[in-house]
Amino acid sequence: MGYADILLSPATIWYAPVGEALPDETTIAYGEAWGGNWDQFALTKTPVTLNRDVSTFDVFVEQTTVPLRRAITEEKMTIETQLAEFMGDALALVMGGTNTATAAGAGQVAYEKVVAGGEWTLPERAWGIEGKYIDADGDQFPVRLFLYRATVKLGGELSFQKGDYVGIPVQIEALGDTSKAIGAQLIEIHRVTAAATS
Repeated sequence: MGYADILLSPATIWYAPVGEALPDETTIAYGEAWGGNWDQFALTKTPVTLNRDVSTFDVFVEQTTVPLRRAITEEKMTIETQLAEFMGDALALVMGGTNTATAAGAGQVAYEKVVAGGEWTLPERAWGIEGKYIDADGDQFPVRLFLYRATVKLGGELSFQKGDYVGIPVQIEALGDTSKAIGAQLIEIHRVTAAATS
């Protein structure tokens, strides 16, 4: 235990198709592109937060006032933040729509057109967060959190105002991956703590 285990880090959000290989903890250093089909989401205006919401059922018997057993009946994981970049691709992603970019030309301005609405299925993707761990020697390593399957949606209101810039509120909600063992179906976390020895 030591002060190096106190994590003080910004976070970057990544997404990929469901089933995409996770970035290798040995060959992909902190801050490097994750490779494969992983794309970086956008810059964030607010901290990236993870919430685990668990509902339980308590077993009581007549002979005591305290619960004797407890079981999980529901488990949810949600990543939330606000995106700092107001751009078509990010808006299309969180609204379940599409973005079409038109280049500038003679008599034509460059613009992005986002359309959404009417679709009843939410696209599923793999999602990841990367932060930075710095050891006692000052060496930096990645801390990565992965949701194997999740959906994304607009997580609140878009607020246009003169005293602040527009942030896009985002909620990334995990789904279970039942191809994995019980106890490992929602999330995976990697914390690299030292370099390879050779």
